[in-house]
Amino acid sequence: MIPKSIRYLFSIPFAIIVCYSVYLVSKYSSIPDIIPIQGYGKTTGGSGSKLFLFSPIILNLIILLFIWKIIKNPGKINFTFENKDENHKKETFTVQLVLVIIAIFVTIFTTLLLFSDVVYK
Repeated sequence: MIPKSIRYLFSIPFAIIVCYSVYLVSKYSSIPDIIPIQGYGKTTGGSGSKLFLFSPIILNLIILLFIWKIIKNPGKINFTFENKDENHKKETFTVQLVLVIIAIFVTIFTTLLLFSDVVYK
């Protein structure tokens, strides 16, 4: 069973994604059709369609789905320490809380870093 506090905290990343999606859709018409895209390795620059701005949202949702599956089944995590029965609930809650905090940070960083170059100019 997932505590209500974990569920409420896990809704924060989705609220952030919704806010940025609404902001992106509102600014979408003012964004040029061709935007600069940073490459990796020897391809350091390029351009692409402004539809690429929606890929971080999709990627973030996939990451959140993966984290949610781990939160639902924290018992499948192999701990490096011995998990005693009397501390099981507390350790499970701690693991779920850490995963929610990671989800919030991932959402904040992906939206801020990936949207800042094009949308905020």
